[in-house]
Amino acid sequence: MTPAISPAQVISIRVSVKVIVHPTTGARPNDITDVLLLTAETNANRWMAGYSRGYRFDIREIVNIGGPSNGGVLGPSKWFGQDPRGAAEWPVFQDDVNTDSRYARRTDHVNFYITTGPSSNPGGACPIPPDEVDLIACHGFVNGGPWWMNHELGHFFGLHHTFGGCGCNCVFPDAGDDGISDTLPERSCDTQDQIAQRSFGENYASLSASQRLQVDNTFFNVMSYHNADTKDQVETVMTELQLDRHANTANSTRRAFVTGDTIFASPAGLDIFSGLSSGAPKRTVASAVSVATANGSDIILMKAGSYPETLTISKAVTLRATRVGPATIGN
Repeated sequence: MTPAISPAQVISIRVSVKVIVHPTTGARPNDITDVLLLTAETNANRWMAGYSRGYRFDIREIVNIGGPSNGGVLGPSKWFGQDPRGAAEWPVFQDDVNTDSRYARRTDHVNFYITTGPSSNPGGACPIPPDEVDLIACHGFVNGGPWWMNHELGHFFGLHHTFGGCGCNCVFPDAGDDGISDTLPERSCDTQDQIAQRSFGENYASLSASQRLQVDNTFFNVMSYHNADTKDQVETVMTELQLDRHANTANSTRRAFVTGDTIFASPAGLDIFSGLSSGAPKRTVASAVSVATANGSDIILMKAGSYPETLTISKAVTLRATRVGPATIGN
């Protein structure tokens, strides 16, 4: 009898959504519904599935906070209809969330606060570790599309914008980059031609296929600011090194918010390494499996290459390969 195939393990990112309601009527912002937020989750997870790493967003609760019985204008509803992302407002907002129990902050969920109705230009703000590792509250300008959740939670797990600190008028190399070597240097409003000229000295149409791919991986990146009108359809890319940083952060400073670890294996690794960072992978799959938990919550991520070993796996664990190339076990 052929055994049944078990579905692959996923690592859930626990999300708690708080909708801040009107201070006197207790009403949500117009058109903010559970259906809208759960539709965004479904759409965002379609993108996550395409990255082949096994992470999924999991909205565990959607709750209303504030209103006349919860402090009125002196409680969470002080932020109703407001944008808390300004230089002066952001620290106050974070302090309110951290110190006032009426904000229903959870220490093992990403806390997403919604203050306004659906946005035609969705986005928001999330704190970025390691500098903001003690902050766990995000703000969202939301719609039913996938971009805002992928982009903002990219920040939460350590990713900066592809342009780093480089706005439209910055001068290279004075402005910071995102620190990811497989995204190209750019300004926030660069065209494909401008990105191509900066890195390769030619217009986009003159580049080789591999060079165009590098430009596209930056221009259509989830963490970029291009294509505002169509970003829910086209700003879909996350590179392998961005995904590595995401997993490294989920394994470490943001470990409380996920349901399992990514354990890295690589032909270039060593079994004395922890496996919990892309920079410290295990050499063998057997060694990676040995540190996985017995409850099946972890994923062994095999980087491309050959793993010449014979092994018996006697615990529940999911093996994944990256999008870069095949990973083979055995001779």
